[in-house]
Amino acid sequence: MASNGTASQNGVVDAAEIPVTSILARFVANASPRLLTDKIRERLKEYLVDFIAVTLAASHSSDSTVPICNAVKALGGQAGSSTVLGLGKSFTPQYAGLLNAALGHSLDFDDTYAKGTLHAGVTAIAAGLTQAELLGAEADIDRFLVAVAVGYEVTCRLGKELGNEAYARGFHNTSTAGIFGAVATIAVLKRFAVGTVENAFGLAGSKAAGSMQYLENGSWNKRLHPGFAVHDAFVCTALAEAGVIGAAKIFEGSFGFLHGYSPKADQDLLYLTGDLGQRWEFLETSLKPFPACRMTHGFIEHAAKFGYDKGRVAADDVKAITLSLSPNNVSVVGAATKNKIHPENMVDAQFSAYFTTANSFLYGSDNGVRCYEQDRLQDAGIQNLCDKTACVADESLRQFGSRLRIDYEDGTFDEVDVPYPLGESQHPFTRDQVDAKFFSLVQPVLGKPRAAAILEAVNEIEKHSITDLLQLLY
Repeated sequence: MASNGTASQNGVVDAAEIPVTSILARFVANASPRLLTDKIRERLKEYLVDFIAVTLAASHSSDSTVPICNAVKALGGQAGSSTVLGLGKSFTPQYAGLLNAALGHSLDFDDTYAKGTLHAGVTAIAAGLTQAELLGAEADIDRFLVAVAVGYEVTCRLGKELGNEAYARGFHNTSTAGIFGAVATIAVLKRFAVGTVENAFGLAGSKAAGSMQYLENGSWNKRLHPGFAVHDAFVCTALAEAGVIGAAKIFEGSFGFLHGYSPKADQDLLYLTGDLGQRWEFLETSLKPFPACRMTHGFIEHAAKFGYDKGRVAADDVKAITLSLSPNNVSVVGAATKNKIHPENMVDAQFSAYFTTANSFLYGSDNGVRCYEQDRLQDAGIQNLCDKTACVADESLRQFGSRLRIDYEDGTFDEVDVPYPLGESQHPFTRDQVDAKFFSLVQPVLGKPRAAAILEAVNEIEKHSITDLLQLLY
């Protein structure tokens, strides 16, 4: 594993000299509300508003929700007093965590950290809500907020060093890194000592999982990945708290997480461990304007501008569409396979640059999950455009950057470079847009007055408890 490491006397860099696990464990164990700044508070409120919205919507609309809940009930998971958003206060903690995280990811509408190609909030917030509810009055709001911030940060920093390259080994960073963020969140709330955090991390290293093979058939594995991570984080923290010994050096060790899960050649352990509590990577997390893989968002935004927004919505007018992405992103959303060119289910469509571009060109970008219904998946115009589309790899493109070119039968063309999709700090999603997304998802489930009360409670969260907030969410 390559790293910038620390330099020995002869100037040679040695990654093994950086005790990553110990450094992160101390960061978690010493975290306190003094780390909270106004900027962190405001961003966390936006992330919490967004998580609540996408989770509540999925609790009532996702096709996988009922089967997953039936399985949880069969496993004895609906025999407690922990809250699942939209579904009630009757679950065991580990299964409440599983369901809240799985629901939060089910619409693929949750926040995204570009450098790690992952979703950090779905594990940090789900773990935080469940653990804070368990602690009751012991978990004041500021400790909840800092716990969630630390969980985000651990996930994002690890995700950055895994990079998009981890996908080449078939790992889903959201869950493989996310379990450590969930452990960190729980540990901050329970005020674990350094040694206990290290053991919990060491145990979680044997539970870090999430296979990208879900792309083969659009399976629901993906939706469950962060749920598994949070469930197992509760298991690992309970084991560590009871004195069970976990693997040492779980992050930096020769058989450890960073070495085993990613072939990324330029992992930087100095950056991973530097300025903890001062430089907050998670603040670069973006909110999603569209319920689709983030790698497709540049295409969704601009295909609508070229087609639907101009009233140019005839597939026969288009000669060819060329979609350029980074090589790693082509493998996830641009492979020329049958289930990407003509997806037959929601997950396949969300991970198809072909479908998402064609749908947006013909029907606009403001479809929500409506665009994944069968009539749209079988739409002749969309299928026509998908057949005219080529996805190409471009080494110059980074993270979620993309390029879209549409050639028309009349000889004209539209072309745009999209280095940053809508929602990134360089192309921001405004707070008004955050609130509009919230109401669009929550109002159909709970009604406008209840939705407004939830939004007010999060905006003024310092005046409330987690128990107060959760009572509004089911």
